[in-house]
Parts: sequence; structure tokens; C-alpha cells
Amino acid sequence: MSVKSFAVISISRGEYEQLVHRGRAGAVPAIESTPVLDRWRAEHPDWRGRHWRFIADDRDVLRLRPLNVTRAERRPIAA
Repeated sequence: MSVKSFAVISISRGEYEQLVHRGRAGAVPAIESTPVLDRWRAEHPDWRGRHWRFIADDRDVLRLRPLNVTRAERRPIAA
């Protein structure tokens, strides 16, 4: 079985919250399998190690993948 290489996706906090609401993303403590986390850390040094999501592959099978969530933008306070 070959493993396809993939980049870690980064999404906004709002997009992440929507995925969590639909059960398609979550925080890393929800994953109990440390071999998965160890592999992700080794394969993706740019992954922050906090979030995951399900992504459909070319056969529409949901696969668990690492995910980065961008920090909320700080908007200046109107004077």
C-alpha cells in the first residue's frame, strides 16, 4: 500500500468551528492513538500538533489528517 504525501492544511478559526460542529474536526486530545500523532509529527514538521480533520480522498473515503488553525485576526478598536 502506497502512502500519498499531503500538505498540512491551514484554515481559519471560523472554518474550524464549523467543521467541529459537524463532527469533521477536533482537538488532538480526542485522538487516543499516539502512533498516528507520532507519524504526523515526523512527516509534517510544520504541523502545530493541536488539531485534526477528516478529508475525503479520491474515492470519497474520509481520512484523518493533521490540521493547522490560524489565529484570529485582531481588528483595531474603533476610536
